[in-house]
Amino acid sequence: MQRELIIPSKILCINDVRLFLEDIFTELNLNREYFNRIFLGLSEAVNNSIIHGNQSDAKKKVFIRSYFSERELVFEIKDQGEGFLVDCIKDPTSLDNLKKENGRGIFLIREIADDIIFSDGGRSVLLRFNLN
Repeated sequence: MQRELIIPSKILCINDVRLFLEDIFTELNLNREYFNRIFLGLSEAVNNSIIHGNQSDAKKKVFIRSYFSERELVFEIKDQGEGFLVDCIKDPTSLDNLKKENGRGIFLIREIADDIIFSDGGRSVLLRFNLN
């Protein structure tokens, strides 16, 4: 099963992402115990695309594609920004970075998702969630 959602780069559209995920869970009859963890990771990735990737430019879009197979839910999130160097993201848990705001979202996604893969110069991220 594959589904797609395209939203403008507006933070208010996170509600559309929630409804998108609700529809997926309903259609696939997935266990609701996974919903909050997946929504948190997905919403962080979409927020990063909106704010950092597309610079909150409502003319630019965020593309979200979902795939489901073999008890695994996968999301691909793409933005129209300039990208970034993933290796340049600092660890937000180190003492030097505790008060800095950058890097927390990616750290959180890495903790929540079972796998995260960046591509296209940071303009695309793939999140995998195991549903076992």
